[in-house]
Amino acid sequence: MILHVFFTVILNGWKKFATLLPSNWLAETPQALALRRLGRQSAERERISGIN
Repeated sequence: MILHVFFTVILNGWKKFATLLPSNWLAETPQALALRRLGRQSAERERISGIN
């Protein structure tokens, strides 16, 4: 009985956590993250060069 309650609490916690994740979190590979970071860096460089 106590074990059942314990697993129910854990399962509900995971459900709440999973709803906070973006729907495509599994598709976020390290390569995709690196490309996004490079894109942000180049956008920042363009913004800075536009100021000068």
